[in-house]
Amino acid sequence: MERTSFSLAGEELDEINAQLEYGDNRSAWIRDAVRLKLALLEEIGDLDEGMTDEERRELIVEAVRNEIGEE
Repeated sequence: MERTSFSLAGEELDEINAQLEYGDNRSAWIRDAVRLKLALLEEIGDLDEGMTDEERRELIVEAVRNEIGEE
């Protein structure tokens, strides 16, 4: 596995830490988040062409909320 390093804003790190429970691995959590984004981008394909990251996030959140509301 390749090693990489990057910086996060303190706020983002606090949000991630708030999601973790005892014994959870922060690196694994971040890897899962990256995999989730890559999977979503693959599923969306060209549907999001020209969208900003914020618009893409709003689209995905709305789709998830609609799906949950339908069940």
